Amino acid sequence: MNDVSVIIPAYNEEARIEHTIKAIRRIPGIHEVIVVNDGSVDGTSRIAHLYADVTIDIEKNVGKGNALLVGWRMAQGELIACVDADLEETASELEKLIVPIRENRADLAISTIKTGEKAGFGLVKRRAQAIVYKYTGMNVISPLSGQRVFRRKWLTLLLEQEYRGFGVEIKMTVDFILAGAKIIEVETCMAHREMGKSFAGFYHRFKQWVDIERHMKVVRK
Repeated sequence: MNDVSVIIPAYNEEARIEHTIKAIRRIPGIHEVIVVNDGSVDGTSRIAHLYADVTIDIEKNVGKGNALLVGWRMAQGELIACVDADLEETASELEKLIVPIRENRADLAISTIKTGEKAGFGLVKRRAQAIVYKYTGMNVISPLSGQRVFRRKWLTLLLEQEYRGFGVEIKMTVDFILAGAKIIEVETCMAHREMGKSFAGFYHRFKQWVDIERHMKVVRK
């Protein structure tokens, strides 16, 4: 049964996106792979056009939230998967999220990774967990995880929302819970590229923090 649409928002991921797509292709049940190239200035678009079923090129980098919305509107599958572009071979772990949704054990499956958190690097995650609990009363381990699977019926809810940048996952989590969805977190070995204590790493976490706080204002309305 090929019923899964995979949405991959991508920004400057030429070194990794080919491996990510190929790993996803090996998963049973994939109907289509949709890459939303969010204004990349490297070879991401060229590679995506070679390996994805659908590639949507956004001229200017707008942000992950917008890229996902664009991809969701194009998706044809009964199951919708969201996958980050830099997972490479570990993207094959997506299958672990597909199974509980296909078996109707949950409405939304989120990847969580069992790793020892580096000191000083969990601040944004803890802030996101606190926000989800504040608005829903639910403890979610990985509210910032970009790896998710849900059924098509929830697109109606998502396409009515306003999502921006890296805050999309936290607001999406809150939106699902407040709409009565059952959430399951599944341990996987999905792994991003390591940015660590580099400037890129700190900047990424700063952007996450800013986008999360922006989404809080949207949730309050």
